[in-house]
Amino acid sequence: MATFTRKAIMQTFLHILKNKPLDRITVKDICEQCEINRNTFYYYFKDIYDVLEAIFEDEVRLVMDEAKEGVTFHDAYARVAALILNNREAIMHIYASENGRVLRTYLDAVVTQVVRRFVLEKAEGYSLDDSDIAFITAFYSNGIVGSTIKWIERGSMMSRLPENITANGVGLSKSQYNRDIVKRIGDSFDATIYDMIECCL
Repeated sequence: MATFTRKAIMQTFLHILKNKPLDRITVKDICEQCEINRNTFYYYFKDIYDVLEAIFEDEVRLVMDEAKEGVTFHDAYARVAALILNNREAIMHIYASENGRVLRTYLDAVVTQVVRRFVLEKAEGYSLDDSDIAFITAFYSNGIVGSTIKWIERGSMMSRLPENITANGVGLSKSQYNRDIVKRIGDSFDATIYDMIECCL
């Protein structure tokens, strides 16, 4: 029952976030839609941002659980991108809020963990020390998170355009543009990782 109630609060919050800016959501909003009292809410969460952090933490665990042997980096990143695309309205509201940094914090956490897992896999058999692994992980993580943030920013502007309007000046629709960006970001790791490893030897 406890797990069900906690999950219900998180799902209700996410539903409200798709239709309402993060800064305007209140505990009262969640309680009314979830049909619980404030004491129940505060039993599970400290505040609104605690709910958001719990959602992100669950997603980080899910991505890491799915990043098993045999899964490519592209597949792992596509899972992160799917969360963004499937919850684009909520993501835009988080990004545009006064505490939009929580989105960057989430992306830093999930991308760094995923990148490190794949760096260790690709570096097996090479003479790299911990500082080399940390450098390569940071190099890719910072680039990928920065590119993802720019993608979200562009998505915010594009959200006001019809689907058939070109997204980048070369004839791609919004959905085609999203798939292209996910592919480029996801494939960038596999295309260059061994060159990065060689640079650190």
